[in-house]
Parts: sequence; structure tokens; C-alpha cells
Amino acid sequence: MMAKIIRNSFLTIIALGWLAISVESAEEGFIDLFNGKSLDGWSIQNGPANAFTVQNGTIYCSGQAHYPCWLRSGKKYENFDLRYEYRNDGWCNSAILFSAPEYGRNSRVGFEVQIDHFTDNQMPEVTSGAIFGVVPPIKNAEKPRGEWNQGRILFNWPILKVWLNGELVQDLNVEEHEELKYRFRQGYIGLQDAGYAVWFRNLRIKELPSKENWQVLFDGKSFDGWHREWEPDRSYIAEWSLRDGAMHATGGTSYMVTDGQWRDFELHCYVRAERYANGGIFFRWKHLVPRDRGYEVQIENVADSNNPTGSLYHVKRAILPRVESEQWFPMQIIVKDNTCVIRVNGETTVVYNDIDIVREGSISLQMHSNDVWIEWKDIRIKDLSAGQ
Repeated sequence: MMAKIIRNSFLTIIALGWLAISVESAEEGFIDLFNGKSLDGWSIQNGPANAFTVQNGTIYCSGQAHYPCWLRSGKKYENFDLRYEYRNDGWCNSAILFSAPEYGRNSRVGFEVQIDHFTDNQMPEVTSGAIFGVVPPIKNAEKPRGEWNQGRILFNWPILKVWLNGELVQDLNVEEHEELKYRFRQGYIGLQDAGYAVWFRNLRIKELPSKENWQVLFDGKSFDGWHREWEPDRSYIAEWSLRDGAMHATGGTSYMVTDGQWRDFELHCYVRAERYANGGIFFRWKHLVPRDRGYEVQIENVADSNNPTGSLYHVKRAILPRVESEQWFPMQIIVKDNTCVIRVNGETTVVYNDIDIVREGSISLQMHSNDVWIEWKDIRIKDLSAGQ
């Protein structure tokens, strides 16, 4: 009888222990990103349907689709705590992506935490745990090939911490790093196909409170909040329309101008332009007639143009960005007091510190070509005058 009581008490303690663990896990607030059975909630980008598959409870990347193929989460995340495991059985190059954009170069617009097979890599900026090509890890904590590695990424702007196999390998204040401080703060989680086999499992995430406050300027459904302007002496006045969630402009010169005005701001949008198209994005704009247009960020995908894409028109020529005609790319414009920073597809094309028009003004999109088109989508702005 006493043995039975002891046995029952022992089982009760075990049960309570498991219950405590279960409750603790639930209270942690983590959700699974991978159910171990299918790729529900994920989508394959820039690759075939078999680029990523499920094998024995893992996500398997064969590497046959190769770069720029990647597996993208179903939603975007801003601040988060991400846990994951990965394994490589041979030569490997892959990555965990976060703050990845809808379009554009993931490792430059957002962030890439490198996965590499070397345990003694002599190129620290591409060692496992590196912020790819930019910040080497504090130490190389990669396990030998064939063993599972445990990773953790804690991103709570501006703090970024990364652990690999229990070792802290990144401890950054992103705002203090020139190459990182303008990168997207919100975007997709992704797994990279860089041409090598790699397995992933136990992906889970806990979202942390948002800190950004964006205003949507164009939602893809209407021109609400905008008005069109043109110069009366123009022979060809550009027409504007809505196409597949984008503003589409073609056929001459005219402007789509916001009703609202901003002094200091950060503007994000996606742009694509037909070959040889010419246009731009103006800021601190007042009016067209008489001409008081503020400053223009140029759109012209011509390498030998005086003002190629990403230039501050007639003020500072861009460092040429890598963009292709008729392909979407992200554009960022950051304006604060006398400073303007322009970024195209994750590359800083202009930093200019001598802006002399310092005032509130509208944002204006320009179409300036007769026989070609330019499109804009997902236009949003963050007011920096409020210290955000």
C-alpha cells in the first residue's frame, strides 16, 4: 500500500512538472513557424515549387534552385525573438533572413545571418553568425558537419543579438552602425537557397511590441490623398492610372502630388520603370506654377546619365545602384533638417548634408517621358519631426 502511494505521488509530481513546463511554454508567447508536416504559411520566391520540401519533419533545401531563391514567411515581423535549428552535411552556404523586403536584395535591404560549414573560417565576415558581409561574429560557434546547430535572433530595434549554440555571436546597436542603420526594420523571415543542401527545424517566433509608426500614402486602390498637376504649356501630359495595386504613369510629363506636407520624414516605396524612362520623387514641394518644387530624387536607369536613379537631381550624382529595368526595387528617402539620404535596393546612393530648403512640403511623383512608363507601389511615410 505504501509503495502504491509513493508511486502515485511520484507520477503526480511528474505530471505537475510536465504541466508546469507546458504552461511555461505557452506563457513564453512563441508560435511555431513550421508545423513539421508541410510548408503551410510559407511561399517559395524566385524558384520552383520543389526548391524547398519537407523531409522527416524538417524543411529541406536541396540547393538545386540556387540564389536568389528563398523561402518566405507568410507575414512580416518587426521586433521578435526567433529560435531555429539547422544542419549541413557538407559544404554549405545559406542564411536566415529577416526584415526582408517584398522585392529587392534581401541581404542589403534587410538582414542576413550567415550559415556556413567552416568551423575555422578565415573570412570572418561570412562565418556562421555573421551579419553577412558586414559584421563578423564575436566567435565561430559552428558545430561540425552533420550536427544540428541551435540559433536565436533577438531583434528589438535598435538592439540586435544573435546566439549560436548558446554562444553570443552578435551584440549590436544597429543605429550606431553606418551600414545597418537604414535597413528595413520590418519585413519577412526567410531561409536562403545559395546552392547548397541544408536542413531546418524547430522554427518558432515570439513577436515583441512595435515601435514604428508609418502612414500609408498609397494603398493601391485609389488616388485618395493625391492630386495631379501639370504645366499648361506641355504638349504631352502624362496620364496616371491604377494597375495591379500600383500607380502607373505614361505618355508625357505631369505630377501626382500629396495633399499632406512633411518637413522631416522617411519615405519607403517600390519603383519599377521601363527602359529609358525618366521621372522622379520630389520632396519639400510647394507648387509647380510658379515653379517651387523643392528637391528631386531621380529615376532613370541609365548608367551614363548625368543623374541616374538614386541621384539628388542636379545636386549630387548617385553611386550607381544595381537595378534592372521593369523589375521592382525598393527606394528609401530619409530627410532630416539639412541632410538627405537616398537608398536604392539596399545601397546608399547619396548622402548630402547641405540641403538649403528646410520647410514642410508635399511629396510629388513625376513622370517625364512620352513613350515609356514608371510605376510606384506600397508608398508609406514616417514623420521624423516627432522623433520616431
